[in-house]
Amino acid sequence: MQPMENAALPQRVGVSGDAAIPRYMPGPLERTVLELRRIDRHAVWRRPRVGRTRLLLRESDALIDLIERCREREDRLLPTQLWSAVVRFVGALDGDLRDELGINREPGHVADVVFASQRKLLERARMERTSATGRIIPLFRG
Repeated sequence: MQPMENAALPQRVGVSGDAAIPRYMPGPLERTVLELRRIDRHAVWRRPRVGRTRLLLRESDALIDLIERCREREDRLLPTQLWSAVVRFVGALDGDLRDELGINREPGHVADVVFASQRKLLERARMERTSATGRIIPLFRG
């Protein structure tokens, strides 16, 4: 066992023929870092793909959370940044909902419209899931 103060120094490894040549062996911390990087490189191909609808649902959850915080603070109107994010989100999703949103920046009204957009997104996610079934091949004829 090596003392702790020498743990970061290169270690000498005996080589047949010439034992005086220092050979670098990574320490335990460096080996751990290298192993984690290797795992990350290989994990890229195994990561589950998240669909656009799921990403939009996550965004709507974040917007609703921010709107609820405004409700808790008893703000009469949504802050401008949050309002513009809601308008962009709802406008990209559905024109009718954008028209329903209008110019009313009250947190209660905006939350209702974002909930309606979530309902549409959940319906879309359900349709994507059910339409992904493959063709069933019969095993036995008869």
